[in-house]
Amino acid sequence: MASSLIVSIDVSASTTTEPYVFVDRGLSATGPWTRIGQAGLVGGKGFFYDNTVPFDTMVWYRMSRPTVLPPPDNEEVLDIDGPFSLAGNGNIVISDPSRPWADLEFSLCESPSGLIAAACTPTGPELIWTRFGGRTYASDAGLFPILDAERPADVYARRKDHAGSGAFATKTLAAVTAVKTLFTAGGPLYLRAPDVYGDSDFAFQPGDLEETFLTDRIDQRQPLRLWTYSYVVVDTPAGPQQGTACANWCAIKSTFPTFAALTATGDTWAEIAAGTTVCP
Repeated sequence: MASSLIVSIDVSASTTTEPYVFVDRGLSATGPWTRIGQAGLVGGKGFFYDNTVPFDTMVWYRMSRPTVLPPPDNEEVLDIDGPFSLAGNGNIVISDPSRPWADLEFSLCESPSGLIAAACTPTGPELIWTRFGGRTYASDAGLFPILDAERPADVYARRKDHAGSGAFATKTLAAVTAVKTLFTAGGPLYLRAPDVYGDSDFAFQPGDLEETFLTDRIDQRQPLRLWTYSYVVVDTPAGPQQGTACANWCAIKSTFPTFAALTATGDTWAEIAAGTTVCP
């Protein structure tokens, strides 16, 4: 299943000389708009990988550039494109909005016996979602005793969004590496889950990531692992992306040090930018 929409950007007909554009997403061609990042331009063209888009939902994208005018006129709309939709398959996806090439898709086991069967089967999905933990909505209030009064002063503000935890299993060493790759940057991640979970699409700051062997009864030479982590819901980060695997500067320089090295594979720079090239 695709976990992101690849948005092709072409504002070359405009007079912009900016090296990037802001990218906003909306549920209609007129908004309201939510800023989800920015995309680099070469000759007025570029790509954006939207890996926080809700599944099975029509969306539109607005591209704008910064101007020298004061707010609210400090941005110029260059293009609005859509509608687009990304089909889901009922699985859970965890993403890093800044590194769309690191997305992880988790298959589901609807019963303990299903999890055991999936863990003991050498084929099938490498990543299996097991459960969400409970949620805590922390208060933001303080009670201060008042001299010669029965009741304290109550100073309060908006209740916090939830904190919780998640757990999943991996079946291969390659999946272990993929999990560490996703979590290693240390910043906020984004989770998308089927609607049956309720409030299921949100950005979160993960806490400690714990890796353990699945059970004591399985030979520890087997690559089965159980992962748990805590998290706190945060605002979705919106900034420049590293691109997909093979579409970031470090990977291009390492894999294709010369133009001839790229053309020898039959690929083009446009295919690298579109995310279709795979490093050998």
